[in-house]
Amino acid sequence: MNHELQRALEDAAWDGDTVTVAHLINHPEVDPASGRSTALLHAAHRGHWRCVEVLLPVSDPNARNGEALWRACKHRHAQAVRLLAPVSDTLGWEGWMWEALSPALRARIRLFNV
Repeated sequence: MNHELQRALEDAAWDGDTVTVAHLINHPEVDPASGRSTALLHAAHRGHWRCVEVLLPVSDPNARNGEALWRACKHRHAQAVRLLAPVSDTLGWEGWMWEALSPALRARIRLFNV
């Protein structure tokens, strides 16, 4: 794995640069799931749903206890939440994580994990 390219992927996800993300996930020296799917986490945190969409097939949405979904929820990035909720496991979320979300959002997310 090339650490400079890996960091470039994570930075591109943070910045919402979908073209660069799409290019780097296909590079043989880059692992999009590396660092417990940091690139996906960054894209979700910032609400860059197109990057989330590109990263989902090659990342682990359940890495870090499904934190990518939690961050998208916490920062109210609805489109990223729509993409992540059906494929994320929230069973490991701590109480404080649920309490940080609005009651309506809690109910919507829990529908996916029954």
